[in-house]
Amino acid sequence: MVTDPGPRGGRVNGVRRSWDSLTPAERRRLVAPEGGSCLLAVKSGGGPFTAWGTVFERTSDRIRARFEPRFPHVWPHRCRHTFSMRTLEYLVTGHYRQAAKLVRDTDADAALIFYLSKADPLLVLRDLLGHSTVLTTEKYLRRLDTTRIYRDAYEGAGAAAGLACDAAAEDEAAAEFSDDFVEGEA
Repeated sequence: MVTDPGPRGGRVNGVRRSWDSLTPAERRRLVAPEGGSCLLAVKSGGGPFTAWGTVFERTSDRIRARFEPRFPHVWPHRCRHTFSMRTLEYLVTGHYRQAAKLVRDTDADAALIFYLSKADPLLVLRDLLGHSTVLTTEKYLRRLDTTRIYRDAYEGAGAAAGLACDAAAEDEAAAEFSDDFVEGEA
């Protein structure tokens, strides 16, 4: 029986043990505090299963062969990209909703500027991904459609807060996110 599990070990039958000190047979017999196995996957010898790349590769090969020839190659790191994209969508949407609510409730630009400077979604995502700087996070997201994420969040938050009609929000967002920005124009 395992209690107080942590990343490096836990109490096995009341005695503090590190996970790597357990024999394969001991690992197979571990029981979680709520019952069931403590291990996500175990090799036939009892060691931890670590060949997830192979599992993803074989599974995507089978999907391509049986169902969809255009199915992409999938590796474990792709899950990190998916996490990044979805999390950025949630963070940006929440960020703009809070900003729109602040504008609606206070009608003060100073409060909005304070909020926007203190709750940057990229800084939160940087911390979640474990990057040392936001520049790494920006390079990581380079291939993602971040403009769409920000535009959709901006338009949706403004409409939800009743700050602008959909047509006006669309026009403003188009101007805000226009690629036709010319230096020197405001």
